[in-house]
Formats: sequence, structure tokens, C-alpha cells
Amino acid sequence: MNDEAQFSEDDLAPSPEERAAERRFLIDRVAASVAALAAGAWAGGMVALGACAAPFVFRLAPAPFSGDAMSAAFARFDQLALGAAVVLLGAEVARTWAAGRRGAGRAARVRRVVAMVMAGCAAYVGLALTPRITELHREGVRRGEGALGVELERVHRRAELAGRAEVFLGAGLVVLHVFTLGARRPDDDDDDEAAAPLPPGPR
Repeated sequence: MNDEAQFSEDDLAPSPEERAAERRFLIDRVAASVAALAAGAWAGGMVALGACAAPFVFRLAPAPFSGDAMSAAFARFDQLALGAAVVLLGAEVARTWAAGRRGAGRAARVRRVVAMVMAGCAAYVGLALTPRITELHREGVRRGEGALGVELERVHRRAELAGRAEVFLGAGLVVLHVFTLGARRPDDDDDDEAAAPLPPGPR
């Protein structure tokens, strides 16, 4: 009876290390896709609301209805932006875990900083600027008229600046998520470690 180990299909099954690398590969791709969609929708929504809708609403609708309408619209959008910020930060945690040592690269670090700054913008606008603008509009304050009008103008300027920053940060974040897709399948490691053929000649 042959005591040597018999070859079986189990020998072809991936090792635990290969299965773990495959899971990290999958998590990295899914997290990058979700983050890119969230950042793109966030930036696109800001362009549609701030650059397209708001100027026409303020131009065509009389005060205070225009201010009330846009305050309600921005308050609703802020809720979506805060949700997108949570998604972005969660995706960063997942991608950092999946990338392992490869997540220490410069582009990945920049991506994480951009995500945190963008989330900070969402919190600042949604929790500070928009509520103050809504409160001033409800009091019947007009931009530039009186002390409260000057304050309303100043808060509007800050909100517009933060909105522009969110658009640029969101576009940059989409690019960074695509650029940092660096996790590889286990089979790729095998190809890199394959020994090169020896040159011809006597050994």
C-alpha cells in the first residue's frame, strides 16, 4: 500500500492567506465604488442646487418665499450631505483596512485627508450655517439691510464658499479613489514572485 500523500482537489483550493487577500481585494473595490458614488452625488447635487436652482429661485420668486424655499431645500440637502460624509468616512476605514501596508502611500493619505475635510465642511454647513440662514430668513431679514442683513450676507458668503469647496473636494475625491485602487488578487503576487529563467550557458 502506498503511504505517500495522494493528490486531491483539496490541494487546488486556495490557501487561507489567498482567501483573506481575495476578501480584502473585494472590500477595497466595493468601498471605493461606494465612496466614489457618494462623493460624485454630493458634488453634483451641490452644483445642481447652488449653481443652477438657487439663482433662478431668488431671481423669479419674491421675498420672503424665495428665501424660505431655498432654506428648506438646503436644509434637506445638508441631511444628504451629512449622510454622504458618514459613508465616505466608513469607506475610508474599510479601504485602509483592506489595503494594509499599501494604504500608507501618499495618495491614500491625501485621500483620507480630503475625505475628512469634506466631512468637516458638511458638518459646518449643516449644523451651523444653514440653521442660522434659516433663522434669519424667518425673521424677515434681507441680505445687506441693517445689522442682521449684513450678518445674513456674511453667512451666505461662507455657505457659498463652503459649497464651492465641497464641489472641488468631491471631484478630487472621486479621482483619488480611482487612482488608489492598488489592492491586488493573490494570483498577482504569484506572478511577481515567479523565478526568471536562467541565461544559456554552462552552469
